[in-house]
Amino acid sequence: MKLNWLRVEQWNRYPDLLHGFLGRQGGKSVGPYAGLNVSYRVGDDAKIVSQNVCDMKLAVGIHDGRIITMNQVHGDHIVEVKETKIKEAGEADGMVTREKDAYLGVLTADCVPILFVAPEQRIAAAVHAGWRGTLAGIAAKTVGILRKQYGVATDGIEAALGPAIGACCYEVKEDVSRPLVEKWGKLAEIALESREAKTFLDLRSLNRAILERAGIPSQQILSVGPCTCCAANDFFSYRRERKKTGRQISFIGWAP
Repeated sequence: MKLNWLRVEQWNRYPDLLHGFLGRQGGKSVGPYAGLNVSYRVGDDAKIVSQNVCDMKLAVGIHDGRIITMNQVHGDHIVEVKETKIKEAGEADGMVTREKDAYLGVLTADCVPILFVAPEQRIAAAVHAGWRGTLAGIAAKTVGILRKQYGVATDGIEAALGPAIGACCYEVKEDVSRPLVEKWGKLAEIALESREAKTFLDLRSLNRAILERAGIPSQQILSVGPCTCCAANDFFSYRRERKKTGRQISFIGWAP
């Protein structure tokens, strides 16, 4: 299977860390889900999705372990994954694990996938950050959990923000921009752009700024990949396809 598999170059120094931001290339789905759709919740044929998931796992080198996903609800709930054989961690938008051979997967089609690693403690985390999750502070909440519950210093955390809709395409109304500014102040103001009497949001840059404020050194926060709405051949986009589309996966975990 030929994949559009984006990785964080700086993380190559961790040979046991398996991660990636995958696009839509590969897979057997057709129609609006054409390519590597890995979501069972968007209307695609479940048998085809299962085949996509199996083929994708083999292609990225996951043989015995599972990619564990969530029922994502655009909130800020983060669960700890302690069991490696489950398929889904329940209703949440973030996961943290210190288990080996447990690969945390986030499904997106414009929202920001954020992968975290604490290499010294061999902890991994994965977060789904749409505008509502960003408003709720899910990225900063993840940093807080790593720091308070796992004893990881903020300078021991690295984060990568994957392909997501950019300010080039993400027009928002006041019902989005106002609460973001009320919550995040200047951080949100900088991430909002005005063009031709319209407002556009750079969701990745806002999450990056939130992570910096939470204490992660800026050089340890990386962005990977293009705008999903612009890159039609490579990524699913909810905004571009007007809702009916597939989902790509971003994943992270430590090999045994």
